[in-house]
Amino acid sequence: MDWFVLCPVPRDQRPFYEYIKRKDSSILGWVSLNESNYARRFFLSLTGIFSITLPLTSWFISIVYYPYQTILISTCVTLAIQTIIYGYFFITWFYAGKRLVAAKVWYEESGWYDGRIWIKPPSILRHERLLYHYQLVPLITRLTKTLQFLSLSMVFVISLLFLIVY
Repeated sequence: MDWFVLCPVPRDQRPFYEYIKRKDSSILGWVSLNESNYARRFFLSLTGIFSITLPLTSWFISIVYYPYQTILISTCVTLAIQTIIYGYFFITWFYAGKRLVAAKVWYEESGWYDGRIWIKPPSILRHERLLYHYQLVPLITRLTKTLQFLSLSMVFVISLLFLIVY
């Protein structure tokens, strides 16, 4: 029996299709790239954000008189923006994973507070849990490590800033 045909949940609210939509997204799909492309996108976005924040920071703090402080503050702002971006990635993929492993699907038919619950059949539940464990867990782990790296980098840059200032 084809459970997807009998599924009352609208197609765009089904967890599997939400996963596919996120995976095919141009920005959220960064996470599913291989290691070298993921690192390249990470450092390209970091460099791009830094090239925007450095002139903004030097507008407030003179880079001529305080070059190290300006660069460190700009780096700290860059890391904060990057952390917000990757935090968004983490929350989005974590939510998609939570919907995949759940036995019940909350959905709305018309979009006006008529929330309903659909209990997944065992075959779909098994399929989506396998998808979660083999596709999403590595992505969420990668995002967790990236956020840890960004947090440690921010602590390091703030420590350097305090060492230079005081």
